[in-house]
Amino acid sequence: MSASLLLVAVVAVAVAALCRRYGLSSPLVLVTLGLAAGWIPNMPAPELDPELVLFLILPPLLYSAAQESSYQAIRANWRAIGMLAVGLPLATTFVVGVVAHLTVPNLPLSAALVLGAVVAPPDAVSAQAIGRRLGLPRRVMTLLGGESLLNDATALTAFRIALAAAIGVTTSLGEGLLTFAVAALGGLVVGLVVGIAVSWVRIWLTDPPMETALGILVPFATYFVAEQLHCSGVIGVVTAGLFLGQRSVRVGYATRLQDEAVRKSIDVILEAFVFFLIGLQMPFIIEGVEGESWVQVGIDAAAVLTATILIRFIWIYPAAYLPRLFVRRIREREPFPPRPRCSSCRGPVCAGSSRSPPRSVSR
Repeated sequence: MSASLLLVAVVAVAVAALCRRYGLSSPLVLVTLGLAAGWIPNMPAPELDPELVLFLILPPLLYSAAQESSYQAIRANWRAIGMLAVGLPLATTFVVGVVAHLTVPNLPLSAALVLGAVVAPPDAVSAQAIGRRLGLPRRVMTLLGGESLLNDATALTAFRIALAAAIGVTTSLGEGLLTFAVAALGGLVVGLVVGIAVSWVRIWLTDPPMETALGILVPFATYFVAEQLHCSGVIGVVTAGLFLGQRSVRVGYATRLQDEAVRKSIDVILEAFVFFLIGLQMPFIIEGVEGESWVQVGIDAAAVLTATILIRFIWIYPAAYLPRLFVRRIREREPFPPRPRCSSCRGPVCAGSSRSPPRSVSR
């Protein structure tokens, strides 16, 4: 297993290097190649272990993204980011769960909600890569980055609550919401405590190699401690990353340069590895649905995919405009975009008018 994982990592990094050299989207290419390689006879495709992803891949990627994020930008857009990172995954979990419950025969609602929580958080790595290439506005990129930091935490917590309900551990909505609140608040506290302690130790050390080594261990230790305390490890890692990222100016320039180089190198390896490994999982997925009608499986998959895509479009517009309509403070801070004016009557542009709004002329 270890040799096959090492081979996957080497091939994935080589493909990612070619993609970056020729300006291709490496996540999409890696998943496609992984899907194609999974069908090769006698291909030693390693099975994706959930513990491997949760403890070894997810924490450093989230920690790196949090350190590169701007606390001021997230704070200025906290409402929009919260609606996307918390509200949207919960809404997706519920809608997809209901659709799967109605579509898949003999699937209980609690188990369907588990499926909804699995597909709720979208991948932001490829979205941000495409957004940078298209030159999307900075605020849009900030929203995508902020969403990617917290939507995994929301979906993982919802997954645990739905799974507990499916096996009969939790039985009420209030108990599930309490579990969600405790996990989120506990992860926030753990992340702050770890961030404060690590910040003090790094300033005290004044040893760039040791400070960088300590920074590499922070996401793993934070995630482990939070999970052992039954809190959200993802929120803990994100909180620690944001805190240490804002206080990075207090360490020496040599440490900052070294941290950035090491962090980006680790990100490249882990992202390439996980996307290629996802594509290689197709044989295991096929084995799991053997004996089922492929027509029914296709209908079920299409229904879940359609619900996942549509709920995002349906969610964004009410989430953006309804708070402005009913909350005066939000309306004053985030006014509606100004409407163009008609050049003849100076009112809103008349229906069917082909004349454009007047341009301001400097005198």
